[in-house]
Amino acid sequence: MSPLDPLLAELIESLPTTPAIVADERFDVVASNALARAVSPSLAVGVNLAEATFVNLSAHRTLPQWDEVSTRMVELLKEAADSEHLATLRAELARHSAEFAIAWREGTLPSSYALDVTMDHPDVGRLDITYELLRLPDTRQIVVMGHTVPGSESEQRLFELAARVEQQTG
Repeated sequence: MSPLDPLLAELIESLPTTPAIVADERFDVVASNALARAVSPSLAVGVNLAEATFVNLSAHRTLPQWDEVSTRMVELLKEAADSEHLATLRAELARHSAEFAIAWREGTLPSSYALDVTMDHPDVGRLDITYELLRLPDTRQIVVMGHTVPGSESEQRLFELAARVEQQTG
């Protein structure tokens, strides 16, 4: 894995109203900002996003559109399937999740890098966030940044969550 560029870590931390993370080729979170962690504990450093999707039972409870999210996760993993590290993760996920094994057999490559996630947040309620995946050249890292529709209830709720985070850290 390529080392995390300190400027990239500083960039994502400087986005107070945008949940943002950096993930490696296995979709292990290697950096995340405070708002991303407030949106979901699954966006904390050290968490594997595929395991959080397929093995963590809370994903089924908090993601009303879990089927769509899990399908996109498999598509993204298939795209990066040439990695030895990913083969180990794939075997581990298949061992712990029959849903993953089925999705892997049936999954295709992604047609887009946007991922729409609807979640029931315990503090602010329903959030509809679109995550954009930006692959970094010359590394196997991905920057993931979330945004909401301007003027929407989700935007208001995300700003409320950001204000809470600022209060706690400020």
